[in-house]
Amino acid sequence: MRITHVETVVLKHRFGPPESGVMRDWINVLVHTDEGLTGIGRGGSPQVISQDLAPVLVGQDPRQIARLWEGMYESAWRYRGPGRAAMPSIGALDIALWDLYGKACGQPVWRLLGGYADTVPAYADGIGYMDQSAEEVAAEVKEHAGLGYDAIKLHFNSCTPQEVIDKVRLSREVLGPDKKLMIDVSRAWSGAVAVETVRRLEPYNLYWIEEPVRHDDEPFYMRMVQEATSAIVAGAEGEGTLYGIRRLIDEGALQLVQTDILIGGGYTGLMRIAALCEAYHLPIAPHGAQFPDVNCHFVAAVPNGLTVAACPSCEPFQIWSKLYDPAFRVENGQIVMTDKPGLGLELDWDFVNRHRVDSG
Repeated sequence: MRITHVETVVLKHRFGPPESGVMRDWINVLVHTDEGLTGIGRGGSPQVISQDLAPVLVGQDPRQIARLWEGMYESAWRYRGPGRAAMPSIGALDIALWDLYGKACGQPVWRLLGGYADTVPAYADGIGYMDQSAEEVAAEVKEHAGLGYDAIKLHFNSCTPQEVIDKVRLSREVLGPDKKLMIDVSRAWSGAVAVETVRRLEPYNLYWIEEPVRHDDEPFYMRMVQEATSAIVAGAEGEGTLYGIRRLIDEGALQLVQTDILIGGGYTGLMRIAALCEAYHLPIAPHGAQFPDVNCHFVAAVPNGLTVAACPSCEPFQIWSKLYDPAFRVENGQIVMTDKPGLGLELDWDFVNRHRVDSG
């Protein structure tokens, strides 16, 4: 089996309520072979894929995934190569290669990667993409809980600490004491502000606090926050190299690793990071509320896989629930892993062709 060509398919689809008029490009990648099998991946840069990475793959056996991954990585980090900017494209292609491998073997990806669990918990991750009052946030928390999610995360990109506390307080009231509530601060606070705020958040029993501090002295600030809260302190969604994760762990910055499935280099990269985390007794929960369809295979494969983020299908900030036929589903906060080969997913070509704007 040989790779014949790599195709990128760009979809233009709304991101947010229809009245906002906001549109977003959603990238999909197809790796085609001479035996008629095609692997599906999501994300990446069409330019990086076509100019830098596809030449590494074409003509090669797609089942030699580790060797192809190393070839793409070396190409990315060559002199004047795209470097770190290439990691999401490597991730997208790696996902497609594993999909191909699963189809060739007749086995689902999660089982080939390790097959640790056949059901994966998912948390609702769709609140905070737009400005909302504390009451509006609480109403949305109630809606997501009504869909069966036992864990819900709130995003805070530009809120003051007091606004965060008000929204968390009302959210905990409607959620009750037994469900998990998490927050993502998007590196907004200094160490001192973070410590003061997380202490004030203690009565609301947060499960985790994600990326609470700014990047200039992140490891030291993260240790400060760990000492001030009983919540898990999580981060590293944007750190995609094994060596960067090793540095953050060695510096005591992380209690939960959240490397993004694309930025981490797909399944091949994240499996290496998961093994590193296990050596330090750390769980891993990959970033990516837009990618529960691919993240679930990784989390199901490893013993320290914790949970999968999912922007709920009722929210206008996602595309995963519309992309496939039959549709990919999260039901009652759980993902039941497929027995179908590869990712077990087939693109809905009617949907794709309605929103397709470019390919290569």
